[in-house]
This record gives sequence, C-alpha cells and structure tokens, in this order.
Amino acid sequence: MKRKKLQKILRKFQRLPSHVMDTNILIEALKDTKLGNICSDYLNRIGYKYRGFLCSSVLGEFLLHVLKDIKEPEERRFMLEFIDKISRKTKCGYSSLKYESFHIVDKIKEIDSRIEDMDAIHLANCIQDKANVFVTLDEKLVSNTRLEKEFSIKILHPEKL
Repeated sequence: MKRKKLQKILRKFQRLPSHVMDTNILIEALKDTKLGNICSDYLNRIGYKYRGFLCSSVLGEFLLHVLKDIKEPEERRFMLEFIDKISRKTKCGYSSLKYESFHIVDKIKEIDSRIEDMDAIHLANCIQDKANVFVTLDEKLVSNTRLEKEFSIKILHPEKL
C-alpha cells in the first residue's frame, strides 16, 4: 500500500471516537441473549465506527472471571480465544492506569460512592486517556450526569451506540 494512502487511512481511523469498554460488555457478548447480541453487535463496530481500547484492569477482571467462575475447560478456552480474537480483529488498543492518575479513582468514588472499585479504576483509565465514551452495562454508571459533567465524558450503554 502506498504511503500516502496508508497515512490517509490512519488519519481517518484516528478521527473515530475513542471508546473504553467495561468488562461486562465482553462477558455479556458471549451470551446468547438479546443483551448479548447488543454487546456483540457493538464489538463488531469497533475498528470501523469507533476506536476501542481495553484497559489492563478490564483484561484482569475478565481473566479473574474466567478463572474463578468458569469451571468447564472448553468454555474457558473459548473465552480466552474470544479475547485474543477481539484484540486482533477489532484493532483494539490497550491502556493501563498510570500512577499519576490514581487520584481520579478517589474523585470518582467521592462523586458517587455507589461505584464499585474496579469500575472506578476502569473509568479513571478512560478519563486519563481522554476517551470520548466509556461503554458499560452498569446502571450506576450509564448516563451518570455527575460523573459525565465532572470529567467531560459520556458513559453509555451499548444499545445507545
């Protein structure tokens, strides 16, 4: 591919809205339910309509879920292959919370104490990376106007995308 064309494609890709996904999006996408279909449809749009990012905390929480809650070896293997395919197929980026951003977690908990610790970490990572949207199924987070206003971010359910 010629250099100019490659640069044009890259510029177009970089203009896509950036999204950070919560763990529950990945877990639910594997289920054969209406909500699972919504999540898998959303994941299929990553790389085309949105730039997707997976935080190290999301990957860690997903792995913990697989190791702790999934007993069948075949299902475990399927879930791990799913993450591998998502990261390769959808052109997901990766990120981790930096030490200087830990204060964001405290601020999130200060604004809304109902937010679970891991969700606060995921959201802080999203804020740190200046993503446009945090995508989650968590009702305490979705459209939480106090958090959205404080951090100039959208927190949306995949159904709204």
